[in-house]
Amino acid sequence: MGEIIRFTGDCVVLEELREYLDPTDYIDIVLHKRRILIYGQVQSGKTAAIVEAIQKPVYDKLQKIIVIQNSLLVLKQYQQRLKDAGITYQVIKKNTRNLASDVLILMNNKARYAKYCKLAASETATPPKYVLFMDECDSYYKGTHPLAQNAVHEYYITATPRNKQYMTPGFFHTVERIPASSEYKGMHHIDIEYSDSPVISVVEKFTREIPNGMLLINAYRYIAEMECVGRMLSYHYEEIPIVLLNSERKIFYRGKTMVLKYMSIAAIIDRLKSLPHVIFISNRMSLRGLSYCSSDYTRHLTHQYSNFSDGITITNSLQRMRLLGKYGDDTPLKLIVPTSNESKIMSMFDALDMEFTTCRTFTL
Repeated sequence: MGEIIRFTGDCVVLEELREYLDPTDYIDIVLHKRRILIYGQVQSGKTAAIVEAIQKPVYDKLQKIIVIQNSLLVLKQYQQRLKDAGITYQVIKKNTRNLASDVLILMNNKARYAKYCKLAASETATPPKYVLFMDECDSYYKGTHPLAQNAVHEYYITATPRNKQYMTPGFFHTVERIPASSEYKGMHHIDIEYSDSPVISVVEKFTREIPNGMLLINAYRYIAEMECVGRMLSYHYEEIPIVLLNSERKIFYRGKTMVLKYMSIAAIIDRLKSLPHVIFISNRMSLRGLSYCSSDYTRHLTHQYSNFSDGITITNSLQRMRLLGKYGDDTPLKLIVPTSNESKIMSMFDALDMEFTTCRTFTL
């Protein structure tokens, strides 16, 4: 019976004939090695899909490893999402002494990877079997991930699967495409304004266009530029907090500078919830995986000022679109870019037309 099910490759057949299978055969079929792509538009609900997959009953007795970007802000955001879902987890740190949870968060750097391998080797004589979730995988995946070899299932999660290996026919056994909900505001839902006005004019227009809003400025490459712009805007707009996000997070407000240590973006927005306008200035910390929303999701970005210059790829341009997301209101959203960005914007729209089809296999 197991051979018949394997031949069909159909999850419906598997469930219909489950009662005729030995439980060991059932688990063996379900947990057959496979690669799954979770694909959806930028900020369209991929993290929710990861949480749902982690909670699948078939994975109850398996370890789940979530590999995330090497970012403390992304880590804090993940911790909050797992906590909200009631999932117990453990973050692998340099001082971690043992593996105490079946859900592990592993930041993608050599030190954390080596730490996990050392702990896993000390706890079992045979390589452990686990389910591997690689979030924003195309940002760090260059070939075979070191943890993929012993993974029962490999989940690749991204909004921009441009890696050549991903495009190889048969690489993925299943593609799970996340449909955009009615609340999702994507590229086709925003107002795009081409303007070569200086940043202070952009901010002035932002404050006049909307009584309550948040603006993200991610048009500058260097920290010194970001800080200079932040201090200049703070001088002209003392009543608007200017949040600078780099390795040292700080707020310029009413002539003072406050350093924000270890605060997530949601916590920063919550702290500033009584103020009608908030401006964020960022670069790398606005590239991937970060949502500029309050903890209750009621406040979000309304404006974004960017510069997708020729040196920035289509993938990175799309990932910089932190303005997009699932919002429960109808507040108009606006992207402001230089006129030289028009061709890049058109290329971004073209890239979004790319679709993936589901291969013929079990969809768990």
